[in-house]
Amino acid sequence: MKKIALILLLAIGLYAATIHSAKVLQTMNSGGYTYMKVQDKNQKYWVAMTQRDVKTGDTIRYLEQGWMPNFHSKTLNRTFDKILFAADVTAKKAPKKQTKPDIMHSKYQEKGTQNIAELFKERAKYANTKVTVKGKVTKVSEAIMKLNWVHIEDGSRYKGMDDLVFTTTQNPPKVGDIVYAKGVAVKDKDFGYGYFYPLIIQEATFSSKN
Repeated sequence: MKKIALILLLAIGLYAATIHSAKVLQTMNSGGYTYMKVQDKNQKYWVAMTQRDVKTGDTIRYLEQGWMPNFHSKTLNRTFDKILFAADVTAKKAPKKQTKPDIMHSKYQEKGTQNIAELFKERAKYANTKVTVKGKVTKVSEAIMKLNWVHIEDGSRYKGMDDLVFTTTQNPPKVGDIVYAKGVAVKDKDFGYGYFYPLIIQEATFSSKN
């Protein structure tokens, strides 16, 4: 799950669409991000971007998104006086993938549950209602904006959408677990900075029995 968008929601700094070019003086990777100390003209400061291959001496170009003072990285166990969250402006767009055919059924579905394809297709209908999905946990991201983010798939798919995200304050299940996931469906959730969910399930709970 893309943590920078969520962190920026808490940031005090204001968005400014400024493109920078700077030399990398120091770099380290942690928690899916690359932290770089850069020389930008006569200034030196830290920049955080999604993890990438970069080494000392490289010149990078990036789009300024937001400054955050006194930012503490749990994975680095380090506090930065201030840090700039940024987006890569040199990244090439991936070629458009051919959409796989829809699969409107799930081998996990039972009475009283919905499959993921059905929820994506009928998300206007299910918005702001409680739903239940039985499926397999494929990814877990913990302690982001005080929430745990759990990705679930059940073998169904609608217009290429087959991964449904659940947010919870509970201890999350493990990757590979087959669970009943319950929560409130939220349609068209936009966290900003390009992080948009056509459907996300909030206030989720998980169990091995329905």
